[in-house]
Amino acid sequence: MVIEWRGHSCFKITLKSGLRILLDPYSAEAGYEPQDDEVDVVTVSHSHYDHNDLSHVKGNYTLVNTPGIHTFGELTIEGYETWHDHSQGAHRGKNIVYQFSVRGIRVCHMGDIGCFPDEDLLGKICGADILMIPVGGNLTIDAHEALSICERIEPNIIIPMHFKTPDSRLDIAPLHEFLEAVGREYDVSHHGQCYLNIDKASLKKRTRVVVMEYL
Repeated sequence: MVIEWRGHSCFKITLKSGLRILLDPYSAEAGYEPQDDEVDVVTVSHSHYDHNDLSHVKGNYTLVNTPGIHTFGELTIEGYETWHDHSQGAHRGKNIVYQFSVRGIRVCHMGDIGCFPDEDLLGKICGADILMIPVGGNLTIDAHEALSICERIEPNIIIPMHFKTPDSRLDIAPLHEFLEAVGREYDVSHHGQCYLNIDKASLKKRTRVVVMEYL
């Protein structure tokens, strides 16, 4: 599969079969320039403008914005309901964590999770091959909470998202706080590209953080 980072929490995943999945598309209010995408599936973790803008999505796509199991041929998407804050949604509502399973690879996108996952959810996503996790704090978990979650899930690849960049207009922390926290435990790779081509055979034995560029 090919994983492209579009900035913020938005990714496009293209499977070997050609199936295209867009995750958490944002509006221009977030600061990034939205791109027109023709895709087959769109997942939305919650109804905030920086995660649910469908105005630039093209094609006869299927929208996935609910918990539960969703199947598209060889791809299975399972959504798990969580909270967007530490007060059981009192401040920012609910969030959906999605796990994508295809050809023996599991990719977990944490959306805007704002609290530590309970044991039931941790059991379901533990050992995911690729973990996309927010690290910017304020509106989500912060760098140290993200590290604690990574330690419990033990993914093969950690992709940080939802942090301050030169284009972001959100009041969130920059990436270096997370990198300082994880650097003592994990290898950090600055990929230098907006895409990652990955399959089961290319996974490494040691957990690593992959810092991607965005389009």
